[in-house]
Amino acid sequence: MPRKSKPPANAKAPAPAPAGAALEVMDRSLRLNDEELRRSLVDMQVAASVPELWKALHRLLQQGIPNHHSATLFLDAKERNPGALTLHSQASRRPADWWRTRAKLTPTHAWLDAHPGVKLYSLDDIVPDRQELKRTDFFQHVLIPEGWDKLLGLTLWERGERKSILCLRRAPNQAPFSEAERALMLELHPVLDRNLRRLEKHEEETIARNSLQQFINLLPQGILLVNARHELVFANHEAFDACAVWNHGEAAARQLNGRAVFAVPPAFLEVYHELMGLHYTAALADPDGHHPPIRRRLIHPVLKHMQADLSLFSLDDPLLSRPNLFAQIVNRTSLDTSAPASMDRQVTVLTRLTQREREVALLVRDGLSNEEIAQRLCKGIGTVKNQIQSVFAKLEINSRAKLISLLR
Repeated sequence: MPRKSKPPANAKAPAPAPAGAALEVMDRSLRLNDEELRRSLVDMQVAASVPELWKALHRLLQQGIPNHHSATLFLDAKERNPGALTLHSQASRRPADWWRTRAKLTPTHAWLDAHPGVKLYSLDDIVPDRQELKRTDFFQHVLIPEGWDKLLGLTLWERGERKSILCLRRAPNQAPFSEAERALMLELHPVLDRNLRRLEKHEEETIARNSLQQFINLLPQGILLVNARHELVFANHEAFDACAVWNHGEAAARQLNGRAVFAVPPAFLEVYHELMGLHYTAALADPDGHHPPIRRRLIHPVLKHMQADLSLFSLDDPLLSRPNLFAQIVNRTSLDTSAPASMDRQVTVLTRLTQREREVALLVRDGLSNEEIAQRLCKGIGTVKNQIQSVFAKLEINSRAKLISLLR
């Protein structure tokens, strides 16, 4: 095998690149299916929040497109609130005025308005003439202070409107983005789009669920959901207290923490199994039919004012899960259930109060003094007075007489 000839001893070494010249970056031509990027890609797919997604995405960019100056994910692509909903690879402490000015100076928005649907763009696409770029306020007041002059942007669209933008930048002494790096960004587009949509849907569902839970917590009746294994799925504050009263009696329940001693009343579970039998009997008799929910009303054997309406809660055609038990527990001493119009008014009033404020308001309605209320609820007199004032403020009234009239 022939030996490689050695360079002459007097051969000159390659001259170093002049200061300020672009550094040569090896084009490694990585693709998303490369082993080196797999962990970051998986982390993006399983991210449970946008910050987790951004962490995985930034790591992938560092691996696949190294030697970049900075990266930013604009979740609001139109920057309606500049600086907000923005994630940066470098901590940004710019004030709001800076971001507003920056959004006005950038030529990106006008260019994207003129090129709807474009997925990948560069600064050269927006301003092809470098000399013209250097004469702009954008160059003088944004690019120079931020320290970059090359840009690669990935745009996500929805119904013709740009939704999010991922920006990758390089400094003057860094090489331009290569064709392979542009190709990797395009490969990343559907992955980023899919996961941002997934997380947006998750956030919307969480907000809706928390809002519904907050609303249910304000209802002046117990709301209880129990699964087929007799495990608690959901209960509002009133349900914990109502079950304590149902299981232990009113006097004992006042001394107990309803959440700590919670147990589904055995009578509820007996009715649940009865309803389950009726449910499956009807389903077998008419598999394709629509079966209206069957309800049962229970009255406490001793505390006749305690009432529970029980039914099954299920999907239309469940195959793996069995129906849950849904219970509405009402203390009829709190609501006038004999007159629907009166009950509706009371519910409207009581839903504006917290659970503890409702307790105080109902005792005021029953004619108890502040001292008697404090003794009944084991509270200080000052606490009771503060809660009554809070009730007055929320209901926009100024006397006990008006409160009593609203709750009767």
